[in-house]
Amino acid sequence: MKMMTDWNRMNKISILLMFMMKIKQLFIPLFVSLFAGGINEITGWIFPVFIVGLMVYCYFYWFYFKYQLENNELRIEKGIFIKKRRYIQKNRVQSVAVHSPLLHRIFNVVKIKIETAGGGMEAEVELLAIPEKQINDIRQSLGKQGEREQPEVNQRERDSDSQDEPRVDGTIIEDVPMKTIILSGVTSGKVGLVFSAAAAVFSQIDQLLPVGFYEKSYGALLSMGTFLLIGAFLMLSLIAWGISVFLTVIQYGNFKIIKSGNKIIISRGLLEKRELTLQLDRVTGVRYVSNPIRQWFGYWSIYVDSTGGGIEEEQFSTVLLPLGDKNRVQRLTEQILPETNFQTEINPLPRRVALRYMLRASFVWWILFFPIVVWVPRGWLFILVPIFFTYIGWQRYKDAGIFLSPEHLVIQTRNFNLARNILPRMKIQSLTYQQSYVQKHRQLYSLSANILSTTGGRTYRLKDIETGVYPDLFNWYAKRNNKKRQVF
Repeated sequence: MKMMTDWNRMNKISILLMFMMKIKQLFIPLFVSLFAGGINEITGWIFPVFIVGLMVYCYFYWFYFKYQLENNELRIEKGIFIKKRRYIQKNRVQSVAVHSPLLHRIFNVVKIKIETAGGGMEAEVELLAIPEKQINDIRQSLGKQGEREQPEVNQRERDSDSQDEPRVDGTIIEDVPMKTIILSGVTSGKVGLVFSAAAAVFSQIDQLLPVGFYEKSYGALLSMGTFLLIGAFLMLSLIAWGISVFLTVIQYGNFKIIKSGNKIIISRGLLEKRELTLQLDRVTGVRYVSNPIRQWFGYWSIYVDSTGGGIEEEQFSTVLLPLGDKNRVQRLTEQILPETNFQTEINPLPRRVALRYMLRASFVWWILFFPIVVWVPRGWLFILVPIFFTYIGWQRYKDAGIFLSPEHLVIQTRNFNLARNILPRMKIQSLTYQQSYVQKHRQLYSLSANILSTTGGRTYRLKDIETGVYPDLFNWYAKRNNKKRQVF
């Protein structure tokens, strides 16, 4: 194998991986254009030419894509017609994520994503398939300056399909058992996502359905009877619930957190193994999240905001713990980020703002209720909708609150899930004070706190805070700037 100081190409399997990725992106338009529009003489030869051309493109992309690691700098050279060179220095690297899907593990290769400061929501560099032995060289060269690896205490379990799995040095401080992962899936509330995905797929094949499909289906449903319809709905819900549990287990199985110096390595996944290296000094906030079901049982999930490392399905944050009770949550954060430990003390909002929260959540639905009652048969049943959203507004008021300590700001809010956001004072980019005419008359104000995140920034906002609560809030924040001036 070549040294990392030489110019390297990705493994040849990356040609197939790139081809499959392009086909996946173009699958739906290709499927609709070929089969919904019918196959004729033109489409009969365009499709094979397109497939061959795409494969040729993937080959030349792989051939001209080279990378080199030298002097703590990753160098990329790519481009078929226009050559591009990119140099990534270690002090710009925010996170290093390693993915090991099933196909990669068969060929003993991994996919690696490197995020840098200013890289936005997309990874700065993505190497589709490189030898596993090169991962440690990349980690050591692009790791934090001055950081020393601790002696090896525990080593990640080797996968049975891979004999040369990269070594991870450090101490395993969290190993989530499978029963906790299953419980996380049971209480995750992803059933709605399964139904949404099914609806999206169904909408794409709508053109392929036979004529009269909806009329026949509607007639069949009416003939089933009420009890059979309820039973069919419950069966579909049970299947969707089982699928959501299965997806959660696949996504978060073998969840481990390894701490090495000033960084943590989060590894997870059954079919597709993912491994994220995150610098602790680049963590800008911690969110403790609990949905209504988990809240009943006292369970929380931990999300970390940082300048790099978040993924889209986790709202561009990083899951630090998929599920845990209060004691487990506190124990984990004390080991990793003690300054953002779970805060139990929260100052609630004044009772006089409860009506404002309920009206914000339900006002539109109450407006719609009256014409629906008049013009729609049995429209009075619609009253359940505004009552439900009125209750949601009450819950948002009841759970909202704020707390200020010498080193961090806590903002607790609820949309549907309850979120307790811990924001270290030194990581807050700006505080915004807003006050409408009505709020000024009632001695209330709204507060917004901004931090850096993978997407560039994240804003936490709390409405209708009493003006007498924490009158020195901005003086508290000003100490952050004074401390920076002393450092520089």
